[in-house]
This record gives sequence, C-alpha cells and structure tokens, in this order.
Amino acid sequence: MQTRVNETAPLAIAIVGAGIVGCATAFALALDGHRVTVFDPDLPGAGTSSGNAGGIVTGSVTPTATPDVLRALPSYLLDRSSPAVLRMRHSIRVLPWLVRFIRAARPAEVDRISAALHPLVSQSLAAHQTLASRCGAQSLIGQEGWLKVYGSQQEFETTALDRRLMDRFGVRYTILDRKALTDLEPNLDPSLCLVGLHQFESGFVRNPGALANAYLEGASRLGAVHLRRHVKGVARGPQAGTTVHAEDGVRSFDRLVIAAGAWSANLVRQVGDRVSLDTERGYHIAFGEETGRLLRGPVVIPRLSLVLSPMHDGVRLVSGDELAGLKAPPNYSRIRALIPSARSALPALKDRMPVTEWMGFRPSTPDSLPVIGPSPRNPDVFYAFGHGHLGLTMAARTAELVRDGMTDRRSKPQLAPYLIDRFG
Repeated sequence: MQTRVNETAPLAIAIVGAGIVGCATAFALALDGHRVTVFDPDLPGAGTSSGNAGGIVTGSVTPTATPDVLRALPSYLLDRSSPAVLRMRHSIRVLPWLVRFIRAARPAEVDRISAALHPLVSQSLAAHQTLASRCGAQSLIGQEGWLKVYGSQQEFETTALDRRLMDRFGVRYTILDRKALTDLEPNLDPSLCLVGLHQFESGFVRNPGALANAYLEGASRLGAVHLRRHVKGVARGPQAGTTVHAEDGVRSFDRLVIAAGAWSANLVRQVGDRVSLDTERGYHIAFGEETGRLLRGPVVIPRLSLVLSPMHDGVRLVSGDELAGLKAPPNYSRIRALIPSARSALPALKDRMPVTEWMGFRPSTPDSLPVIGPSPRNPDVFYAFGHGHLGLTMAARTAELVRDGMTDRRSKPQLAPYLIDRFG
C-alpha cells in the first residue's frame, strides 16, 4: 500500500511539456505554493502553441465530428487538394481513431460533447485574464472576438448547428450584414461579406508564444524550474509519487502532470493507461509584421477553408488538418495553394510575399474533448493534453482544473467528461 503525502502541503510536481497548457499549469501550481519542475527540450510555447490563429474562442461548443463533417469526410480525406487530408501511409495506424471519430459524430454524441465543451470554453477568457494578471501579461490578451464571414445566404445556413448549440448554452453572438462587416473589417473583399457571425466575447492573443513564456516566467519567479531535457520515461515511485527519467538522470516527484501535447500517448502507455490520440497537423504562412494592421481580429472564411489572423508576425494564413502522424515531413503544398485565395479575400496582400512557413502538431482526441484529470492506474499522475484546435483557448481553464484536482478530490465530478478512462 502506498503512503500518500499530505495533499495540502507544498508538493514537488513535475510537468512534462512547456506548451501553453504546461506553462499555464506550471504557473497555477506555483501560485499555490508547489515546487514545480517543467521538462521540455524546447523554449516555452515554441511548438504548436505559438503557431495558431490566436483565438480564445469562448463560444466554440461545436465538436469537430458532426454529421455534416462525416458526410464530407471521404472528399476531405481523398481529395489531394483538400486542406484536410489523410496520408495513406498513416491510414492503418489512424483507423481506430477514425472509428471513434465517426461514432462521435452521431447527433446524441454531438449534444453530449457540446455540453462537456461548454464549461471549458465559456470560462476560458476569464481564466486567462486572471492568470495573466498575476504575471503582468494582461496586455497580451485582447477581446477582438471571433468572426466568420459568408458570401451567400446558402453558405450562412451551414452554421445552423453552430447557432443551435450556441443558443442552447447562451453563447452571445451577433449576425452582421454587409455594411456591418465592412465597418468591422474594411480591408476584406466585400464579395465575401454578405453575412457574418461574430462571437464578440471571444479573446485574441496576437503572440501566443509570448503568453506561454509569460506564464512560465511567472512560475520561475516563484521558484519553478524549466529543465530543457527530453523525458524518456515515467514510472511509479518506490514508495509514492512518480519518477521522471530524463536524458540526464532520474528524478522523483510527489506528482506528475503529462502535458506533452501530441507526444503524450507514449507516456500514457508507460503509466499503464490507454488513450485514443492522434495529431492533426496544422500549417500557417505569415506575410510579414507590417501586414498585421490590415485586420482588426481573426477572420474565418469557411468557403476558402482558411483563417486570416493579424498576429505579431503579420497576417497569418492558417489552414490544414493533416492526419499524418509525428514523423512524416511537412507538406506545404496545400497551404501554399491557398495564397491566391488569401490575397483575393484580403486584396492588400496582393503584393506581399510570404515571409515564414510553419507546421505544428495538434494533439487531437476523436471526441474533441481533452484528457484532464488523474490516472486511474496511478492517482499521482495527472493528464492535461488532447486539446486539439483549442489548446490556447482551454489552457488556463485546464490549469485551474489540474490545480484543484490535485488538492481536492471533490473536484472529480466536474472532471468526469475529460477523464482518460473513457477510452477503456
């Protein structure tokens, strides 16, 4: 029988992963007085956390898997020009994930998953604002909202499910006509802007990597340590707690948080749990810092399968859902093929050449829900990964749940939809 440490006393806690989720969790735990060590060979937020469109989307209650997506799945995966693609070499490995994805698209499951997403996303901006205020990073978070634009009423009708789910949970949004859209984003091509859907309460971070760094710096000022080491393995401690096997040796901790994004599955297996996790590889192209003034906030254009977002490195063209695993080389051909579409949507980009290209790994579960909470095999191990497209959105709220779950077992009911045991 293991001897449990006093859960109200300061704990020695290891966190594997210095993405936005790991950094936010490190800061939240350090603020509670715990001794935190973060393992990641990269700089904070250097991976997928830095390459997104910057949205803290408080109304993102529609899962990725829906009946409409399911109907379009064959064309998405088999059309070589589609922004969503399955690489054939990865098809056998991803098949169990796809089976679960198909099951998650059933209407009853969509409603259940949406109900589980809502408490995470609806509190996401407030959680970030609270955490950022503790490290002086409030200015990194704005509230420009999340805008989707449609060129016809028929296109807009495809938002029926989104609107039904947002209405169900009281998500506030406005439907904008062409004049209102032009007033909001005057540089967009008016032909794309017949009607818009604006989630005006959503937040926006122009430099997500800087926010991750601010969280980890805040934790460091409270004594947290970032070891730029690769973690080779984790195991149960000899008496209690856990051990972390890094490339420079073995260290013991009272608790372990696995927040390693798309690389979490291997560590989960070492703990003895099972998870269905794959990586949706996403891409972006940035057009240079001076273009960042062309838009007020992020703009989603479903017809063109892209997002244009005014980030710190300029307007980013963000697109792509590529199921190809962790080892295949990037394929920039699809994101490059969208450059003419981006220039037509934002004519001021016409003479702008791309400055940087980027690819990152979104850690995605088939049911669109992250894995948050203790391991059933070892309650000293907590999980915080699998946030898919919503890592930035959910990071600070996830940090709160991990912090509370470590010290208050009564918090387990609110973690129920996110526990790893749903994968068997």
